[in-house]
Amino acid sequence: MSGPDDVVARPTAVYPPAELTPAEFEEFVTSLFDALELSEAVGSLRVQTHEVVRGTDGTYNFDATVRYELGGMDFLVVVEAKHHKNPIKRELVQVLHQKLQSVGAHKAVLISTAPFQQGALDFALVHGIALVTVTEGRFTFEARTSAPPPTPSRALASGLDLPSFVGYAYSRGDRSGSVRSTIVSTEYPKYLEELLLS
Repeated sequence: MSGPDDVVARPTAVYPPAELTPAEFEEFVTSLFDALELSEAVGSLRVQTHEVVRGTDGTYNFDATVRYELGGMDFLVVVEAKHHKNPIKRELVQVLHQKLQSVGAHKAVLISTAPFQQGALDFALVHGIALVTVTEGRFTFEARTSAPPPTPSRALASGLDLPSFVGYAYSRGDRSGSVRSTIVSTEYPKYLEELLLS
């Protein structure tokens, strides 16, 4: 499996969508943020699912919230999880951005089983919204062979100690117009820190 990678083209469907139930999806999303407890950079970490947060224009029920301390300050990250089949449109990211502003959150993360449309990606990059597309760990298996190997089955992937599910987070790349794709999973808490702290 690979780490960060800059790509100039902006695909958010590098791998097939994960085949997972809504319960598996919620468990994966929660486990991502629970893995941050292993991090030394983040203190007093609290992950809560389905938290209602009061904003300036009403209350919002987020799929998850992540609260932590860093440098003596308190931070709030709001998380929405979309178990969709169709690509995520810009409007969903805009609504999440409005909620972030209303509740005074530091960061917003949108995790989806579907890819993101170009407009959604562009808006998120400009406004600092983290986007994550979930796929199965078996799709990320890489081998050096003359012909590409077939995608391993779930059973074989489990035997290879590949995670069941991983996410790909998208952020600005190092070059103008490029997008960075970073794998996020419970096995890589460092990249999860970058997702929350950048």
